[in-house]
Amino acid sequence: MHSSRRAVLAGLIAAGIGLVSGIASQHAFASDWLQFRGSDTTSSSSEITPRPGDDSMQPAWEVATSGRGISSPIVIGDSVVVTSSGGEDERDLYIEAFSALDGTRQWLRTAHALGRPYTHPTSANASPSPASDGEKIVALFSSCDLVCLKTDGTPLWYRALAVDHPRTGNDVSMSSSPVILDDVVAVQLENQGDSFSSGIDLDTGETLWTRPRPRRSGWATPIAVRLPDPAFVFQNSDGIDLVAARSGELLATLDISGSTTSSPTWAPPLLLVPGDGITAFNLREPSFPIAWENSRLKCKSVSPVVHNGQVIVNQGSVIAAADFTTGESTWKTRMREVKSVWATPIATASGIYVVDQSGTITVVGEEKSGTVGDNSATDKVDVLGTVEFTGPMLATPAVSDGSIFLRSDRSLIKLAHSTATESKPAAE
Repeated sequence: MHSSRRAVLAGLIAAGIGLVSGIASQHAFASDWLQFRGSDTTSSSSEITPRPGDDSMQPAWEVATSGRGISSPIVIGDSVVVTSSGGEDERDLYIEAFSALDGTRQWLRTAHALGRPYTHPTSANASPSPASDGEKIVALFSSCDLVCLKTDGTPLWYRALAVDHPRTGNDVSMSSSPVILDDVVAVQLENQGDSFSSGIDLDTGETLWTRPRPRRSGWATPIAVRLPDPAFVFQNSDGIDLVAARSGELLATLDISGSTTSSPTWAPPLLLVPGDGITAFNLREPSFPIAWENSRLKCKSVSPVVHNGQVIVNQGSVIAAADFTTGESTWKTRMREVKSVWATPIATASGIYVVDQSGTITVVGEEKSGTVGDNSATDKVDVLGTVEFTGPMLATPAVSDGSIFLRSDRSLIKLAHSTATESKPAAE
């Protein structure tokens, strides 16, 4: 995009910006959750979190978002950032931050979609999840509008990617989320019209490179890797492309049919590619050899989770795991309350949290069999309990500081330990 055009578009968004009602922390916390599936894309946290049977499974607070959305929340310091959309055809775009402590709104930014905002009724224009490097936030919408802000809500730049790619869009949603690596933002926008991937300078909003993608719809989110040089991984049914982050040079193509909905997972040294099961590539070895394959680890519409040396996949009402190093299956259990799942599970020290579209949260974890003190007792993985919230819920939760942040299509919910200090959100 020419700099003059970008300046005009930046002025358009600035004219419609909401007022700042607070300031977010400028310091990144160790427990930040900076993108879809967490800062390292594994959907894993070592923190102890609330689970069924605890009073803390009751919401510490719940706040309404400014519009509808199925994007996941991210956590930056003491701020929880979400996107949503509303108005006619969901052309009104919202990015807002709430206090992680008590749910009060810290700031709100608004924009107007210049691309195609149309989506399936169960989806939303606010379908891709935002991402952050701890200092800046990028928010992409299904309409291909891309916004960059400081973490205090100050606008930096805005790109209407549909201006350069007017045939980009589909009527389900463009739900692939942006990712950030070394001051480059990667987007993957695949559809039956103008499919492309791009690297965009995080500081200026300038397009660094654009690569064509197959002309078919896809919803997988790219991931950032180091080989050791920084690169992005783009997945679809034609194969896996590894692209240099700054130059856009194609470094390698892995000849495997990947999922168009589930995203790959990077847990060094292995790249886990969901497709017909999971194929694990060792990206730290020359020619990126296959480390293992397991055709029983089918992911359906969610992405692989890596936690405590295991690869965990959700297959609707069944959850299964395999050894991360060998790929050998280790356990499988059925969840009777689970019907339809679009959110990737999260795994913490307290269990694995599966979010049903209806709003039911099922927690799976190790359970001791036998009597207390019996040395022959063994651990087995089973359902530890369920909790019901108001759905629909299609967003992957975020974890920070021992708390879980859930996203329904119109609200943000915090689950926190009952010993923590919280207060109810202030009236808007």
